Amino acid sequence: MTRSVADLYFRPRSIVVLGASSDPDKLSGRPLAYLKKFGYKGGLYAVNPRRSEVQGVETFASVGEIPGPVDLAIVVVPAPSVVDAVRACADAGVGAVTVFASGFSEIGEKGHPEQQEISDIAARAGMRVVGPNCLGTFALADRAFATFSTAFDDESERPVSPIALVSQSGAVGTFTYSTMNSLGLGVTYFANTGNEADVTVPEVLSALVDADDVHVLLGHIEGVKNVEALRGLARSAKAKDKPLVLLKSGRSAAGARAVAAHTGSVAGDDAEFEAASVAEGAIRVHSMEALSDAALAFADGRRAAGSRLTIVTLSGGAGALAADRAVELGLQVDTWASDADREALAGELPYFGAVKNPIDMTGSMINDRSLLERSLRVVNENDDTDAVLVVLGNADKGSDEIVETLAKAYRSTEKPFLVAWTGGSGRPRLELLRAGVPTYSEPDRAVLCMSHVVTHSRQG
Repeated sequence: MTRSVADLYFRPRSIVVLGASSDPDKLSGRPLAYLKKFGYKGGLYAVNPRRSEVQGVETFASVGEIPGPVDLAIVVVPAPSVVDAVRACADAGVGAVTVFASGFSEIGEKGHPEQQEISDIAARAGMRVVGPNCLGTFALADRAFATFSTAFDDESERPVSPIALVSQSGAVGTFTYSTMNSLGLGVTYFANTGNEADVTVPEVLSALVDADDVHVLLGHIEGVKNVEALRGLARSAKAKDKPLVLLKSGRSAAGARAVAAHTGSVAGDDAEFEAASVAEGAIRVHSMEALSDAALAFADGRRAAGSRLTIVTLSGGAGALAADRAVELGLQVDTWASDADREALAGELPYFGAVKNPIDMTGSMINDRSLLERSLRVVNENDDTDAVLVVLGNADKGSDEIVETLAKAYRSTEKPFLVAWTGGSGRPRLELLRAGVPTYSEPDRAVLCMSHVVTHSRQG
């Protein structure tokens, strides 16, 4: 039985590294070092005709000598040797290969024939290919770190979140991954598809739509080879109520030239991309920061019953800016219809505060920190509120109590609840993230993410 792309790359029963180096610091040595370091439990082999073992792993002169079937081959040989290595894998019945080397379609006409030959060899054998010109893949559950990315060199704890991140660009993917880690988010599955001689971003994400350990799908795309595959992905994600967040480059002529030079891809018509993705329920963002921001907003799985946003702040000016942006993005920032709730809130605020939404606690909150707790209790219970945004800043003194109050309020409701904490040392923001509260450094970023959550919730 033929194994799926997801099985071959994320749940491989055996892995071989072709061209493996005994030096774990070299590009050709890192995949083997990572697989050992992170505890891959499947069959692990190396191919190096000059050695009998590499990094303590049994080593063979050729892939054909390895006993038993091989699901995944990581090809770390130089570009001139790649075609022969891929052919050897095909002849040996390997299920899938990952090719790291550059020097193929991204360099223009000179590199096209060899990349096409890789595609042709794989197609004839029924073997799948990720790359060339890529960083590889990883899967946390099976500890299958089939990559050479230095993002895994540090020893810090890696958060686990139900998120899949698939990027055509290796740098965009790892930059986003590292940013997400700093927000307290992890990635369960990661893939960098590079030149996409075979496997594409939409195909990998489609293979993960049904995965129980994936609730959010993130993708970076440079070129769309198959518009219908993209449309099918968006529809499948929507049917499963899994947010699909996409970042695409090549919108401009300059961007399209950069895409062609980077992965040899054709950016394609942007309106066609929008019709096959956004019109089918995907969320489109326009920066790496926005991609990780959206992941943070969607990670807790909350959905909004409607578009009515209540903004709570200690700054009338910041509240007004957030309200303007929210309305611009299609959210409702209206005065509550419930007289009883408005009166209850007014009873908690100073007489010069505002209850008409945005709710302004004023600077009095700094001296009376219980004001935040009392206000948020009324807000969370209000039936005219579908989502909550709290805008604070600078209040480093006494911030521990404020953080605790916000975390308690976040846990006390199932409504989308985002915080924007701007200015100051940044420590309270990090503490909120550690407490699991989606927190941003700027209100505009938080409002944009809230609009994504509301947009997706409406489609459910």
